[in-house]
Amino acid sequence: MSLLEERHEQLQNRTRIEILASILNVSHNRALKTHIMYKANLSHRQLEKYLGFLLQQGMVVKVTGENYDATTYQVTEKGINYLKDYERLTAYLKATAQP
Repeated sequence: MSLLEERHEQLQNRTRIEILASILNVSHNRALKTHIMYKANLSHRQLEKYLGFLLQQGMVVKVTGENYDATTYQVTEKGINYLKDYERLTAYLKATAQP
């Protein structure tokens, strides 16, 4: 891959699938909304949209109370399965892209 191609690859926007995977990764050990927003590199509007989708799909749950004063978000088994599939697919695509 040429230097120009590498640079272009780095500048491309993330897909929705990649953004969802980022949020799920951050939420693996419970995370506050602000932590998810910063670690997944999202605006507040984007976070609300994607987090709402993940909650609706059952890939993330809200966790309130217990030892936390604020609401945190935790990935579910369904979300973990999504991450496993995502990692398997990206590994496959990287392997097939190699000459």
